Amino acid sequence: MEKSLNNRLSILGALLFIWAVPTCAKAQDATGAPQFAVTHYDGQALDQLYGQNALDKIEQIPGFALSQNTASRGLTAAGGNVLINGAVPASKSESLSQILSQLPEAQITALHFYSAGHPFSGASQYNQVVNVLTHASAITTHWQARSKLTSAYQPYRPSELAVQMTVPMETWQHQINAHYQDDRHQSKSVIASQSAQHITTEVGHEDFFEKLNSRLLSWRSTRQHTHSRFTVAAKTLQADWQTDFYRQYGIADHALNQTWLYNESIDTQEYELSTDWLKQFAKGKQLQLVALHNKKTTNNHALTRDSGEPNDAFKQYKAHQEQVLQFSFNAPHSIWKPEVGIEISHNQLDAMTHNSDNQIVSHVSETRYQPFAAFTYILNPQWQLYTRLNTEHTKLKSTTTYTHRSDLNFLKPLIRLSYESKQDWDFALTAQHQVDQLEFNHFVASQDAGFDRSQSGNSQLQPSQFSELAAQFNARPTDALFINLKLFHQWQKDIHEIITLPNGKAGLGNAGNATLLGATLSATLNTEQWLSGSQLSLDYDYATARYLDPLTGTRATTGLTPHSANLEFRRDMSDYSWGIDINLPESATYYYQDEVFIEHDHTEINAFGEYAVSNSLRIKLSVSALNTARYTYSQTYFDAMRGEKYDGETRFDERVEPVFTLSFTGSL
Repeated sequence: MEKSLNNRLSILGALLFIWAVPTCAKAQDATGAPQFAVTHYDGQALDQLYGQNALDKIEQIPGFALSQNTASRGLTAAGGNVLINGAVPASKSESLSQILSQLPEAQITALHFYSAGHPFSGASQYNQVVNVLTHASAITTHWQARSKLTSAYQPYRPSELAVQMTVPMETWQHQINAHYQDDRHQSKSVIASQSAQHITTEVGHEDFFEKLNSRLLSWRSTRQHTHSRFTVAAKTLQADWQTDFYRQYGIADHALNQTWLYNESIDTQEYELSTDWLKQFAKGKQLQLVALHNKKTTNNHALTRDSGEPNDAFKQYKAHQEQVLQFSFNAPHSIWKPEVGIEISHNQLDAMTHNSDNQIVSHVSETRYQPFAAFTYILNPQWQLYTRLNTEHTKLKSTTTYTHRSDLNFLKPLIRLSYESKQDWDFALTAQHQVDQLEFNHFVASQDAGFDRSQSGNSQLQPSQFSELAAQFNARPTDALFINLKLFHQWQKDIHEIITLPNGKAGLGNAGNATLLGATLSATLNTEQWLSGSQLSLDYDYATARYLDPLTGTRATTGLTPHSANLEFRRDMSDYSWGIDINLPESATYYYQDEVFIEHDHTEINAFGEYAVSNSLRIKLSVSALNTARYTYSQTYFDAMRGEKYDGETRFDERVEPVFTLSFTGSL
């Protein structure tokens, strides 16, 4: 199967290259500099993208979809398709969305949107990129404050506070961020269970409450010269996550005389130090060196108390360390615009798990070498060919009761042919082979007490892979309408599903091959002719998969969401903005050894209104779950394995009341 997938990519790459070569003779550029279609948002155009920070503004760019990687290790797959002053804002302790939300609107000078091809080697795996340009101003202080008005806050208290200070000093610019969060959530559920004979056996209700309290302090200093840039950054994060379940239940038609309590706390401490050095040479050549050290510790304590049953305690301590060194070189003004580099990373996870009377000690370590080479050729002002070869050599060692070692070697090619029309449309064809990153937490035991599940760690887990063919099309058929469409087909190998492990327990394992077919559609309609400053946006995702399950035959892969749709209407004026957002119903199915779990979300309506009191103060009121959010969770049980004898089901109907958030943003 793997040989067949690689052959598909090789054949497609050869066809694309042969098709493109005849046009090369008439595509010589005197300077060798690439030409890219780019939309500039600056001045008045930037002001029309209403928002308090970079994230708010970027999410309003027609046709652009934010992509951010959740890869937990290394920097090659970190970051996303948004750059800040041409650099990837990669971080281990913060997501790209969090970084952009901390960049205040007053510090942004322009946004540049590249719809099909761009000159940034740090994000060369993406078709679309937004580059955020900022200015080094005088000493400034920006602050944000948010409060959630919900019954989860008793007594009332702020839910989020953030302060950012920028201090330019000669060739250095220093930036300090402090972020405090006290985010709370609660819901109520009605529960009903029935037997294999479809007789109601148990009813009850449940109160759910969770609280996240986090403190983040970060510091970044950048020294900018004419031909070099040096950045050093440090972060510290402390987070406390508290989860509480209170359930009353009993036999149908009788008093609810049984109680079930579950309390879990997860305390996290994380520290990070990184440096980023970029040197520019003659003819635009660039050399970059990035180094990062990250350390994270987690303490998990959980206690389950059920009427008539002994208390069940679960404790787990995890310590994770990571060191990364990344080197890259590119020559953007050469004919082939080469990019070469290597990333070397070392990761280690030590975990100790106490469950009932058992104690499990787990160790996982990984050393990865990932060299890469990429080339870009401008065939003519409209056509561009991009090729990239990522390679990976990984030494993986995992130990529980015994030690398992793996030497993994992968080739991950990418070929992209893009076309930029002189009219208002462009497209890109992409063929690639990717290897998903292993999640270290899957090597150790875990539990989900809320739905009465536990999983064993799998010391022999291998990464899943996929080969993909994709086409992306951007069009502006009229001045008022922008459309983005992407179609893709994946051939997946060694997919991760819950299986029976060699120790006889259920856990995540490699379960064979699958195919995935999908499409995403984004459309933005300017409705100025009906209401000044307004626009209507539609986002729709479709996916279908086929996997040959040995227990139940052909089915979709676990966690697949077949349909997802979102509608948004907003109006942005010079001193105020308002909008309404509608998330249409969606569902996802998860497959366990003796259970099928379906999560179904109902229609949810959100709204917001924002007003600029002055140049230095803005107020925003947002409402989530305006129509009261409703979620349905159903568990279908089988005896003894999924696909065999039906053994009853349990249904949870959850309600989340509207949450009002009042935000203040200002500068000093």
